Amino acid sequence: MNGYEPGKAPGDRNLRAVLREILLSGPVSRIEIARRVGVTASAVSRLARVLMEAGLVRETTERRDDAPVKPGRRTLPLEIDPQGGQVLGIGIGPSYQTVTLADIGNNVIAATELELGTIEDPDLVTRSVARESRRLIGRHLSDRSRLLGGLLMISASVDPERGSVEQAPYLGWGAFPLRARLSELLDLPIGVRSMTAAVATAELLFGTARDRSHVLALLCELGVGAAIIMDGRLIGGGRPPAGGLGAMKVTAEDGAVTTLDHAASGLAVVRRLQDGGTASGPATIAAMALALRDAVERDRAGDYAVAPLMVAAGREMGRVIVPFFRFAMPEAVLVAGPLAMSPSYMDGIAEVVDGDTQSGPVGVMASIVSAPVTDWSASCAMAVWEYLIETPLALTRLSVGSA
Repeated sequence: MNGYEPGKAPGDRNLRAVLREILLSGPVSRIEIARRVGVTASAVSRLARVLMEAGLVRETTERRDDAPVKPGRRTLPLEIDPQGGQVLGIGIGPSYQTVTLADIGNNVIAATELELGTIEDPDLVTRSVARESRRLIGRHLSDRSRLLGGLLMISASVDPERGSVEQAPYLGWGAFPLRARLSELLDLPIGVRSMTAAVATAELLFGTARDRSHVLALLCELGVGAAIIMDGRLIGGGRPPAGGLGAMKVTAEDGAVTTLDHAASGLAVVRRLQDGGTASGPATIAAMALALRDAVERDRAGDYAVAPLMVAAGREMGRVIVPFFRFAMPEAVLVAGPLAMSPSYMDGIAEVVDGDTQSGPVGVMASIVSAPVTDWSASCAMAVWEYLIETPLALTRLSVGSA
């Protein structure tokens, strides 16, 4: 045992910095970590031993460093040890409700997409999420001692400190003590983040935006959310003003004054399909979300009845965000949510953005981290970040061989 106690050891800040570099860049050499953190390679080696004793970090045999730590000795690069712990990731949005169990390398162990008949009742949704979480944990983990915690991302305005929902109009929720209720049901630490902020941060740290400094991130589902990455830091996205971004007044291409939701969101697409006489119209949020998923699938299949509506909604989104380019100069637009999976919607955004000569070339990228069950989870990635980097680690409990 090394006797390390979080918050008391002089090297606590450096320990976190070393773990951060290994998490974001591993496999990475001690020499490179030392250069980035600003400490000696021998100090990195001492801190790495602490992390290896805790079972969080391991040496890899994939390649060897060219630069030895000291004469006559060659060392192996360091990486996160996937066997060192597990996290629970939960996503609650109008179109998808998912529960994912992953290791701290963000390798999915098991995942479920819930099929809820209604999402307007927060207590019912919370109980359903808790029930499925307990099932996955019980089935796949014989020992919960290294289950670090959970991270829930939700299409809502949230108070991240209290973990409570302030408003969730696209779910039909009012204020709700989400973290308190779910933590009680699972007996597990739970973090709560808005989906827009969580997806943008996951992409910034681990995904397609990690090499970009200035990014506009959009969450496009039944409603629209946005967050801004400036100088590599997330700005906004967690607690939007009343009504959210979708309530913003815009002037559509046809000159009509409307809201962003009614012009450019999934809600707009579903209602235009309804107005076209294809259906009598869904009555509940869950039904509208299902109709949106169906429209996206039809567009992906090349349905010519859906594609023009998707392009039109994408163009409206492009028209709204182009003025932002002119003063913020983002390097890319990151689109997440169900509409990111619609080729025609993405084409509509790109058509307007690329056609605006004043904004210059800007890449329009689709994020896949907010999609349903995949082999990579934004909520789990943010849980790993939360419990390895943001929250003090109980290393004495995790250390290999500890009681």
